[in-house]
Amino acid sequence: MKNEALYRHCEASLPDFLSVWEKLVNRDCGSRTGKGIEAAADQLMEEFRSLHPDEMEKIPMENPAEGCHLSVVFRGKGKGRVMAGAHLDTVFPVGTAAERPFSIDGDWAKGPGAADCKSGVTMMLFAMKQLRALAFDDFEEIRLFFNGDEEIGSPSSLKYTQKWAPLYDAYLCCESGQEGDGLVRSRKGSSLIQVSVEGIPSHSGNAPDKGRSALMEILHQIQEIKKLEAPEKGTTINFTLLEAGERENVIPAHAKASADMRVTRPAEIARVRRELEPVARNVAIPDTKVTARILESNPPFEANPKTDALIDLAQQIYGELGRHLVVIDAGGSSDANWAASAGAAAVDGFGAIKGGKNHTPQECASISSVVPRMYLLTRMFMEIGKH
Repeated sequence: MKNEALYRHCEASLPDFLSVWEKLVNRDCGSRTGKGIEAAADQLMEEFRSLHPDEMEKIPMENPAEGCHLSVVFRGKGKGRVMAGAHLDTVFPVGTAAERPFSIDGDWAKGPGAADCKSGVTMMLFAMKQLRALAFDDFEEIRLFFNGDEEIGSPSSLKYTQKWAPLYDAYLCCESGQEGDGLVRSRKGSSLIQVSVEGIPSHSGNAPDKGRSALMEILHQIQEIKKLEAPEKGTTINFTLLEAGERENVIPAHAKASADMRVTRPAEIARVRRELEPVARNVAIPDTKVTARILESNPPFEANPKTDALIDLAQQIYGELGRHLVVIDAGGSSDANWAASAGAAAVDGFGAIKGGKNHTPQECASISSVVPRMYLLTRMFMEIGKH
């Protein structure tokens, strides 16, 4: 049954939500942009102070100039424990907020990070505002964690996510909601394949036969490594960077390339690493030397029964509004990958519904989705908190 009081509070909160959202979007918060991330954390702390959290800590990164994280903890009188997470950083350089400040175009809120992940950050704050407005304390503990480095793989914050998330009954990741009104039940893990080739330089006109082209060899390696894909298993390998040569008239002595590898299961990383060695040894250009390695980043967030149970609960809650959630298996990774790999029951996508492509000038999020999604996240806190 729909919680009418909660829904009215969510509706009444929309103007304030938009105001906080606008201020967050209008801060340059690119990864490693310390001052912008610090300012966003300070803004949130001001908002949370009126809610009287039991703990609130700003956690500096190892290099404080790169920013910080923010942990806010509330304790109640119940039994359930919930952790929610979202990130403060964006992919956009300093100056983008001034060039493309927060704006509204019909149903769409636009600006750098409007969807990824400032809507989710704001959603977490306002879900807690609703619990306070309803004087709801039937939970043991709710931890809200805002990290400042997700867009670069969470190198500083992952240890906190992996330490804390398994201690809670659920980890709710508040990345933007998927198009079509969706939640995410799994995400691919991401790794980087780096390939480098050493060749022999020579004048490309006078003595091409004395050269051994690192460029031609790396093109061969790219084609062979691409064959290690296994789309039927969810494994993709896409080369995204290539660098070779220094002058137009010299056979290149050095070349390097990088590929983005995505997998749905950890065993695939081991398989590709194993098969990478013979590919690197089998050169097409004699006397060239190939080095290939895999740098692991986010582990896979695999579909699992604990996540499915959380999605079932979310469907029941959304059904109170006469709505239905689309369930997505996503190719991109998030902090849900780190939480799930540590053993937490995780589900992702509780922010406002995204529209245009994230990480681009077209990034946007649906304003009409804010109230139902605020209701959804708040009710998830309530139901998990009770039990």
